Amino acid sequence: MARAQRDSDRDQNKATTRVLAVLSAFVSKLDGNYGVTELSEKLGMTKNMVYRAVTTLTDQGFLIRDASGTRYELGLRILELQNASTREPDLRGLCVPTMQEIYKLTGETVSLSVRRGDNVVFIDGVETHRPGTWRNQIGDYRPLHSVASSRAVLAFLPDAEIDDYIARKSPMKISTTEEVSAGDLWNAIRQIRVQGFARYQRAARPRMVSVAFPFWNSNGRVEGAIAVGGPQDRFDEVATRLLPQLQHVVAELNERTRLYPAAFSFFLEDSSRGAR
Repeated sequence: MARAQRDSDRDQNKATTRVLAVLSAFVSKLDGNYGVTELSEKLGMTKNMVYRAVTTLTDQGFLIRDASGTRYELGLRILELQNASTREPDLRGLCVPTMQEIYKLTGETVSLSVRRGDNVVFIDGVETHRPGTWRNQIGDYRPLHSVASSRAVLAFLPDAEIDDYIARKSPMKISTTEEVSAGDLWNAIRQIRVQGFARYQRAARPRMVSVAFPFWNSNGRVEGAIAVGGPQDRFDEVATRLLPQLQHVVAELNERTRLYPAAFSFFLEDSSRGAR
């Protein structure tokens, strides 16, 4: 009898481990969308094992079926896994470790921005003490077509939204002496979508270069961007060399931001007070 109980406990432990492995796969994937066959290949489990684990998680509300009915994504109950006695971190708090890590890697100014209508607004950052760079101006706005941070957001909006934005904003000025055409902007957008980040070099002197990486919210829509930049003669080579590490750091951030509500509205009132 004792042996039978031990065998039963071992089987139960294995089943629990499979359920947790399946749940972890969803948490670590940016779009959080899987089919049974795909999960089976990823986790090295049989389709039957995966199906049982997925069924258990769906019954409990941790997963839901997508519109096709054949694939699964995270359900809202996943948020219950947070410590209920711990205050949910705001967006700034969520992004601070990522900004600090990027600063340690590059030694250059890092900024955090979020979309607000036709602009991005800068809500936080880490400033370098090195000479020859810009300063973070919390509350500043930039049009979606203008700089690396805003283009990283614009590029991942639906095509119809981008076309509507271009139609409303043309001519799209970047500065008093510079503007971008619809064709050139679309070329930039296509490149950003392929490489996963935006790079922008300021035409005016001093020559400044920045790279920006988008992050997404729980609705799967782009929420904002983290950017880092500095003087071209100092930062260009650094950005190229460290690009894989920077992408990895932001990918880890996306694993967290995609589990949080889409309406990060807490910062809008605070940041808009100082906006110009």
